[in-house]
Amino acid sequence: MKNESKDPIVKQSIPENAELINYLDNKLLSGEKRRLEELISDDPFIGDGIEGLQYINSTASISEINSSLNRLIDQKLSKKKKRLLKPIGFPMWMTLLVTITLLAVLAGYVLIKLLNR
Repeated sequence: MKNESKDPIVKQSIPENAELINYLDNKLLSGEKRRLEELISDDPFIGDGIEGLQYINSTASISEINSSLNRLIDQKLSKKKKRLLKPIGFPMWMTLLVTITLLAVLAGYVLIKLLNR
């Protein structure tokens, strides 16, 4: 997990991958362990993350999964950006229909004006 937020409160509340792995391996000091357990109890997502990490065997596979997920997220976000930037246009048949309708209305107006004279 990367902490990309500029908010110091958010940075303190999101533990790094290494910290979570050290917690699972019981390599944290008691103060750090207590702080992380408080975060787990406050945030269900962190608890779910730790539960998921328990099923993964090696740290190499964790970094592989992390990088592939980040790549997938980037791909999905870039597709959405491209879709949003697509210009909105009328189909050719609709443009032709509107043009013919406007010409018919204009011709009818001119014809009515000529007949009323």
